[in-house]
Amino acid sequence: MVAQPPVKPQKLDKINLLKQNSEALREPVRSQMQTEEISISHDAYQILKFHGSYMQDDRSLRKKGKEKAYSFMLRLKMPAGVCSPELYTLLDDLSREYGHGHLRLTTRQTFQLHGVAKHNLKTVIKSIMQVGSSTVGGCGDVNRNIMCTPAPIVNRPEYVYARQYTKILAELLRPLSSAFTELWLDGEKAATVEWRDDVDDALKGADVDQEMVKDNGRGIVLNHPVEPLYGDIYMPRKFKIGVTVPGDNSIDMYTNDIGLVAIVDSNGELEGFNVAVGGGMGRTHGKDTTFARAADDMGFVPKEDILEHCKHGADAFLVIWCASTLPR
Repeated sequence: MVAQPPVKPQKLDKINLLKQNSEALREPVRSQMQTEEISISHDAYQILKFHGSYMQDDRSLRKKGKEKAYSFMLRLKMPAGVCSPELYTLLDDLSREYGHGHLRLTTRQTFQLHGVAKHNLKTVIKSIMQVGSSTVGGCGDVNRNIMCTPAPIVNRPEYVYARQYTKILAELLRPLSSAFTELWLDGEKAATVEWRDDVDDALKGADVDQEMVKDNGRGIVLNHPVEPLYGDIYMPRKFKIGVTVPGDNSIDMYTNDIGLVAIVDSNGELEGFNVAVGGGMGRTHGKDTTFARAADDMGFVPKEDILEHCKHGADAFLVIWCASTLPR
């Protein structure tokens, strides 16, 4: 094993200090959700992102000098953009009863629900979690919704494998804090996410939770009581993955931090993935050290190693952050 050069410690900024002191994403959201205020503080806003929500105000009132009308947006985690009829019906009902009455599709294959009042936020999130979906991973400095080619092709094995591994990676890189069930389900166990059965079937006896904490001795898995992959500051910013097949770039694979292309043999069996790394369209205006770039082709990774590779990719993201080349 080649020794890695020492990384200069990065002084934590205000946001990362806030994450570090949040009690694994509990505070100050927990305390402020118990007040009768219609809004939350800036600090709570930053932590609430990890729960899949942003606070917003009615822009039409800003220029009129009127008091701000606050509401909350929720963004779901839907690996590969798969939404069951039951989930869609629920979202439609929730939007009509608690939101603006419409749903918005995002560029990362999921839904957003807008216009939820603070006092209804718990009801809406709880309803979503109880049907086997989640908002965790929809926002915040973690692995975001993983995209996959949307073509509904079932008779070509590479498409099937691409969808399977999209869901596997969504589970592998999920945050584990119990704050989500404590705050929104009063500590009750959430329903198993609807894509978990597909994950278990695809792994053929392997356990994605065991794969998450499998330690190869290279420092990827942390000695952390809650988050073995993320630690107490999670990621420096959002992390994006896309999975597709040869000849189908409908997801703009090279705009992702990790892009995977499923490769099958002549018998239709999965061999592994062609991998691209380092893509991203984020930049900060006026800051020349930040820039958008397409991912670089890295090479082929056998299927047996792809989960470990993606764990390494998430870890390397911290090194990129230390180099301060990516914006918040």
